[in-house]
Amino acid sequence: MPTHRPATAWGLVLITALSVAGQAHAAASGGSLSLPIDVQRRLGVKSATLTAEKRKAEVDAFAKVLDPGPLVALDSDLRTAIAAAAASRAEAARSKLLHANGGTVSAKDAEAAEAQGRSDATHVAFLRHRVGLEWGPGIARLSDRRRQDLIAALSAGRAALVHVDTPSNQGQDGAKTVRVDVGSGSVPGVVLGPARTSEPRLQSSGLIVEVTGPSAILLSIGLTQSAHIDSGSPQPGVVLPRSALIRYRGSTWAYVRHPAGYERRLVENGAPQEGGLFVASGFSPGEDVVTAGAAGLFAAELSQAPAK
Repeated sequence: MPTHRPATAWGLVLITALSVAGQAHAAASGGSLSLPIDVQRRLGVKSATLTAEKRKAEVDAFAKVLDPGPLVALDSDLRTAIAAAAASRAEAARSKLLHANGGTVSAKDAEAAEAQGRSDATHVAFLRHRVGLEWGPGIARLSDRRRQDLIAALSAGRAALVHVDTPSNQGQDGAKTVRVDVGSGSVPGVVLGPARTSEPRLQSSGLIVEVTGPSAILLSIGLTQSAHIDSGSPQPGVVLPRSALIRYRGSTWAYVRHPAGYERRLVENGAPQEGGLFVASGFSPGEDVVTAGAAGLFAAELSQAPAK
C-alpha cells in the first residue's frame, strides 16, 4: 500500500536527488516543468493572481545614519544663549528706564547693560548660523519648538537623521521623500534639506532626511543602508508576494503558472514593499504566481534537469 508523505517530505526527497548538472541548470536564465496533478497536490502548490500596481519611480541612493549628539549639544548651547539674551535684554530695558526716571542707575551702568544685551543677541545669532553651517538650511529653518521635538524623538529612538547620497547628485534636486531599506522592508523619510558635508567618493552634496516611526530605532549611528529617492513619476508593475520568492546563488526567482505547467522567471530590480517585491518588468497583471510549494517545484525542476 503506497505511503502518502507530506509536501515537506516530498520536497526533501526531491532535493536529495539533485545532481551537479541540475545545479548548473538552476543558474540559467530560467526554467520550466510540468508535473502530474497528484504530485502538485503533494507539494502543496498554490498560486495567486497578480494585480496591477503603481509605484513612484525612484533613484537608488545610499543612506548613512548620522550621530545626533553634536546637534543636541548645539541646541543646548542655543537654548542657554536664548535665555541669557532674554534676561540681558530685560535688564537693559530696566536700566535704561531707571536711568531716565531719576538716575538711580548711572549712564555707564545703563550703557553696559545695553552692550551686554547686544552681545548676548549676537551670540544667539552666531549659534543659529552654526546650525545652518553644520546641519544645513533645512534644519536651520526649523522653529525652536520643532527642532526640540526632533531632538526628543531622536533621543527616544522614534526618529533618525540620515545623510542620503547619489552619484553626482542624481535625483536630489527637488526631492521631498526617501525610502530607507531596513531589514526586509523599508521606512519612509522626509527630506529636511541639503546637507553641508559632501560625500567625496560619490561626488554628492547629499540630503538630510528625517526617518520616523517604530523602525527608526533600527537605524543605529554610522549604519549605511540602501535608499531610494522618490522622483515623482508613477511606475506600473506588480507586487510579487514574499512567499513566491526563491533565493538561489544570489538570484531571486518566482514560478508563474501557465497551461503547460510552471515557468521559473528571474526577478530583477525588485523594490521591497510591504509583503513582497515590486517589479516593473518580467511579470504582468493577470498572471498566476506560485505562492505555496515553490521550493518543491524548484527541487522537482532541478531533479529533472538533463545530465550534461
